[in-house]
Amino acid sequence: MSEPARPLPAPAVTKLMRELVDSLRVRLRDPMTALFDTLDDTLFELGEHARSGEAQQQYFAALRECRRKRGTIQESFLAALGTTSPSLPDTVHPLHVHAQLSLVTPEDLEEDIALDSMAARTAQRLSGTLYTLGQRIGYLLGDAGMDAMRNPLGPLHIGKAFRSAATNLEIGLQTRLVLYKLFERQILGGLEPAYTEMNVRLAAAGVLPTLSPRQDRDRQRAPAAPRVEQRVPQHVPAVRQPVDDALHAVSTDLRAADLLAALRVLLIREPDPDAEQPTLSSRRTTPAADVMDRALGRLRARPLSGKPLPPPRLLAAQLLAEARYADDGLPPSPQQSATVDIVGRVFDALAHDHAVPRPMQPLMQTLLLPVMRASLRQPGMLAENNHPLRQLLDLMGENAIGWCPSVDPDESLLGSIREALQQIAGSEHGDEANRTITQLRLQLEHQRRRAELAEQRVVEATAGRERLWQARREVHQALANTLASAPVPAWVRYLITHPWANCLVLLWLRHGMESQPYREALHFAESLVWCASAGTDRVEQLRLRALMPVMEIQLRQGLATVAYQDGEIRQLVSELQQFLRHRMGELPAPDFLEKEPPAANAPGALEADPGNIEDQPMPQQIDPDLLARIRSLRPGTWFEFGTEAQHTERARLSWVSPYSGRCLFVNRNGVKVAERRPEEIAHDIESGLVHILESAQMLERALAQVLAQLRGDVTQAKSA
Repeated sequence: MSEPARPLPAPAVTKLMRELVDSLRVRLRDPMTALFDTLDDTLFELGEHARSGEAQQQYFAALRECRRKRGTIQESFLAALGTTSPSLPDTVHPLHVHAQLSLVTPEDLEEDIALDSMAARTAQRLSGTLYTLGQRIGYLLGDAGMDAMRNPLGPLHIGKAFRSAATNLEIGLQTRLVLYKLFERQILGGLEPAYTEMNVRLAAAGVLPTLSPRQDRDRQRAPAAPRVEQRVPQHVPAVRQPVDDALHAVSTDLRAADLLAALRVLLIREPDPDAEQPTLSSRRTTPAADVMDRALGRLRARPLSGKPLPPPRLLAAQLLAEARYADDGLPPSPQQSATVDIVGRVFDALAHDHAVPRPMQPLMQTLLLPVMRASLRQPGMLAENNHPLRQLLDLMGENAIGWCPSVDPDESLLGSIREALQQIAGSEHGDEANRTITQLRLQLEHQRRRAELAEQRVVEATAGRERLWQARREVHQALANTLASAPVPAWVRYLITHPWANCLVLLWLRHGMESQPYREALHFAESLVWCASAGTDRVEQLRLRALMPVMEIQLRQGLATVAYQDGEIRQLVSELQQFLRHRMGELPAPDFLEKEPPAANAPGALEADPGNIEDQPMPQQIDPDLLARIRSLRPGTWFEFGTEAQHTERARLSWVSPYSGRCLFVNRNGVKVAERRPEEIAHDIESGLVHILESAQMLERALAQVLAQLRGDVTQAKSA
């Protein structure tokens, strides 16, 4: 059978595959270093806590062995990535199978099982991303039946490359399994951004640009020839397909990682070599990056002197104009122009983000100049999660969404953040900026821990009160059903609904309503009601006589658990004896049976249900979809209470009562702000008094908006 036609010429395929492997090596170099650092700590801790001297010696010997060979293993592993070619299993004649069998040691079998399990778990977790990547690489290599396990860049081949690189490690099986477990966590656990970037690269190069992870997975198992309409004609250089077209095709339903990967591809795209290059004078030799760096240095003095910066998009345009028309400067490359434009768009989106409070927006703009400078020096910086400035933007987004005047009345926090950001913007050296970022992060982290402790106390107090309310409600319902079964004297009703109800509530809280102590206490109330209506026949009289000592003991023990005084207990036990003897015909009716208790202790009086408030909107008065959305919100969602005309309050949904459904809100200091029913929240949202703030990270929202703008620009350009 002839090999299916490939979409690109062989040199282009080789170049694309080399780029994918190189990008994977770059992605995995730092995690490999982290893997062996973590292995050091793990083996040292295992050796310290070993129960025998022999085991301790083995762990420390393995620690020395891994330290000695870690450099060789890392380089061997990175060099082996992508070198295994996927192939179909060879067909073996049944008569030759026995000749090919060989004994497998238990250690090798354990390692095989561990690697296969790790690869299977990773393939299942990244099924959508790996499906599209396998389809594209299989289409590129002419293997339409490629799946995650045959993908040369898939988790199984990466695991085999690591096992091959670690073969020379002279360590025991237990230590090797620890190494594989850390490999799964550090290396395989961080593959999703790398696979997403590969998908975007291949789509940008014209390899199945319209493929979606949501397409039927069964197509992955059916080896079919690539569709003709998806192939790129041989005379068209596919590597020069417009990146914007690919982004428009593949970013319809992008997640956060896809946004960052698409942005990175957009920033690192290479200019078309066939495009016309401007004729430059020999006098213009200064790189455009240096020209823009000088301009950024002049602008840096404006915030320090109290002068505002131009709007982000205008500042980006000014930088590009200065670089284009500088007397000694070279014009900016397409990559530099894209970088400046995108950073300007991102900060313009941040300036109009409703989730960022107005007092915090000028502080966010303080970071425009340092981010612009860092992006010019390192294109794609915004797509790198480990870059200090990127981490600072995420940190500012986390703290900005919960800031409001009530949590920082003297603006001390706002002032400290402003001072730190100005130091970062004015730093000449990266080390100074990194130290300031670290100090700011420690300060905000300390405040966050204090807020978490305060919030925990609020949640515990509210949960305890809600549980007590639920216990009283359940006990009230059970006793109401019991009392409805027969008419009883006022004294019996009082004993059941007051002293004994307290005992039942305590047992509900301690043991639960299905426990034996609670059921026995409820049976006491049922027996007391039966005694009030028992007849005079011999059987019922014998039962009354048998119940008397049992009920006396139950009443005495039950009241003692709720801290009744001894005198009160003796009085109630004496009254119970008189009541039962009266029902047996031994005494006349006591005076206390029908005597009304004080108004404060009226029989059957119960605390009002806190959920039954007349002026609250009922569920049928509210949009059911909105109510369902509110009830589905998870703790951590931020809300804004109030309108622009008044002081708004920002609070986070901290806890939802499993009993009443009430929502507890706390501010960023961990202080309780409100406690409301979902119906009340929905009513206030419809009235414009409450707003749900976006839950996505601030920078991710800005990136999504930028990509939407770029797609819109491409669409307009095509329709023009």
